[in-house]
Amino acid sequence: MKTQNKIHINKSIWVLVFAFFFSACGDDFLKDELLSDTSVEFLYSTPEGLENAVVGLYTLNRQIYEDNSLNGSFPLILQAKSDLSVGITGEISLFSRLLWGASLGDFGTASGINKYWVHFYKIVDRSNAIVQAAENLEDIDEDRRNQILAEARCMRANSVFTLYRLFNNIFVSTIPTTPENAFDVPSDKSSKEEIFSLIKSDLDFAISNLDFTTDQFGRWTQGSARHIRAKVAMWEEDWNEAATQTETILSSGNYSLVPSTKEVFAGDLNHSETLFAVNFKNETIGGGSYHIMNWNVVSNYADAPGVVQSIENGGAGIGFMSLNDYTIDLLEEDPNDDRKDNTYYIFNYAYNDEETLPAGKTIGDPLDLYENSATNQNEFMLYYRRQNPGVLKFFDDEVEPTDRNHFKNVMIYRLAETYLIAAEANLNLNDEAKALEYVNAVRNRANAASVTSVDLQTILDERARELAFEGQRWFTLKRTGKLFEFLLDHMNNDNMNESYPEGNPKDILREYMQNWPIPPQQMDLLGPSYPQNDGYN
Repeated sequence: MKTQNKIHINKSIWVLVFAFFFSACGDDFLKDELLSDTSVEFLYSTPEGLENAVVGLYTLNRQIYEDNSLNGSFPLILQAKSDLSVGITGEISLFSRLLWGASLGDFGTASGINKYWVHFYKIVDRSNAIVQAAENLEDIDEDRRNQILAEARCMRANSVFTLYRLFNNIFVSTIPTTPENAFDVPSDKSSKEEIFSLIKSDLDFAISNLDFTTDQFGRWTQGSARHIRAKVAMWEEDWNEAATQTETILSSGNYSLVPSTKEVFAGDLNHSETLFAVNFKNETIGGGSYHIMNWNVVSNYADAPGVVQSIENGGAGIGFMSLNDYTIDLLEEDPNDDRKDNTYYIFNYAYNDEETLPAGKTIGDPLDLYENSATNQNEFMLYYRRQNPGVLKFFDDEVEPTDRNHFKNVMIYRLAETYLIAAEANLNLNDEAKALEYVNAVRNRANAASVTSVDLQTILDERARELAFEGQRWFTLKRTGKLFEFLLDHMNNDNMNESYPEGNPKDILREYMQNWPIPPQQMDLLGPSYPQNDGYN
């Protein structure tokens, strides 16, 4: 009874507080009044609003990179699940070793895999709203309308294409979500023909209405739209279309490989090789939050004696994931290949701390205290955590070396990949001379010797050296039918695979896993007959 009286007394006190507050504020307190010039009506019924809504799409697109829950693993899942990385520890390694993201019941599917589904469908839905509004808007200049439509349709195409390549059993719609249709659910997946028809229609419109250049770095251009269109053509084995699109980009005069690999990921990425990048800007309204991708993929070298965190060593790193032996061996095939020389990747962390320098070591020498033992787990774990080669493609050299929070722009599509797509397309058109020319353009920029013959393996090897950890590998291997074979051959490293307590991921791997599972919470929202991808039940 005393407890019950106490509850009633507390309720009475709050009633008095609210009564006093409302009487002090007057009748205007609950009045519904818009205090901003921005509203849903403004966004979708005026040219200025639609242009703001398009900017909002770029903000949405950036969100998966700046989501730092689960120690920043979300934007690196594709890299973790490829054949080029080794998962060492931390959340991101759980995707590498198939403990997460490989079944319906695991947390990685409910969190990380679900993140991708929700993220890209959200972009598709908001793109749909912009496209519908722009098409129906009166009193707008046609060039202005087409610019709005081209960017929104390019964003939609890129998102649908990504969803298809990840999940396979997807549905497409061009109708935006409204209160009236919010509970309408698809009962079946869309056909491949429907999906690719929408993607190609969107990209062809974007190509026709976007310029090759933009005054605002980070926006879609004709070059980036053509690049995606070439990738789509490769999925359809339309080699002529892929060759035409890539050669149009390469001959346009608007893009070129930067002279050295050192320049590719330097600064803000605003240079002649970048086709599309996700933009960040520190201490700027609308500049986004930080990401911690670099921290995940640079070794924790500063735990070794004689070494402290420095810009030269790649800044702050924890070493949750990095290059596996397969990728390292590819990069070391040519001793002059400079992609491993603190440009794309860092193979040697330098001693730089006199106070803790081990006996017999010299400042500037490479850290060499650990060995990648085939059998001694304590030894190889120290090697992986502190000395294994890392990735510098997400490194912001403007932050303090001890700061893991980086505002580095993230490269999505660049001209080096255009060259390698062109090489593969021309190889399939039996033009080996052109294929060699394009492969060697990429190799020679890295000071690697020209190859004298080319086949699919040559191109896949070069893509691994050039594009590792840029999020393209999973898609390329799946498209070429090599994904299961390559993962089974060299995913992670053998000693790490044998050390995982849940078992060797090569024993867990199944061919159906080339399609990601549709997360259970999404299946619950879809129609009762909607098909889950084969193998997941």
